[in-house]
Amino acid sequence: MKGLILKDLLNLKGTFKTLGVMLLLFAVVFIPAGNNFVFGIIIFMFAMMVITTISYDDLARWDSYALTMPVTRKEIVLSKYLVLGILNITGAILSLCVGFIGTMVMGRSFSMEILAIIGVVFLIAIVFGSVMLPLIYKFGAEKARLMLILCALIPTGFLLLLEQLQIPIPTDANPWLYLLILVAFTLAGLILSYGLSLKIYEKKEF
Repeated sequence: MKGLILKDLLNLKGTFKTLGVMLLLFAVVFIPAGNNFVFGIIIFMFAMMVITTISYDDLARWDSYALTMPVTRKEIVLSKYLVLGILNITGAILSLCVGFIGTMVMGRSFSMEILAIIGVVFLIAIVFGSVMLPLIYKFGAEKARLMLILCALIPTGFLLLLEQLQIPIPTDANPWLYLLILVAFTLAGLILSYGLSLKIYEKKEF
């Protein structure tokens, strides 16, 4: 299991360097302007790199080779979910560092708003990863990207529809209740996603 995770992280070594330059540019441009969505961008860019690891595996026909070794299909699938978690955590930590350093440089205080944004986006990125991985195993990385865009448009369209119909979104409830619901939804989705991915992968032939 450890070897599978290290393989993916080493494959991303070059991507990390490119991503670091991009994130530095984003931080320089957006933080002085007070645009906190840069923290969400950092987390999502890291989370989506799990697609890159599967693309590399497909190009190298890794799965055919891996299944000749003493590695089970369950371990292969589980390793991708662990890599997703590692990438998400890395993105969240980096977001915290960028936010802390950025606010210090700008002479501001590190607000709870930034922390809340990072926490919520972290959970949303896990949800997107949970949706994405079964799609990748079923349809491949390229088709899954298009489907993921559609998945992102659905909730966006729903919120726009509520706004057009002037249906109020409840805001008076305790924010910790919303957080608890989001955490529960994320964990349930992650467990369901893993089971679905494993079921799909066990039926695949390489």
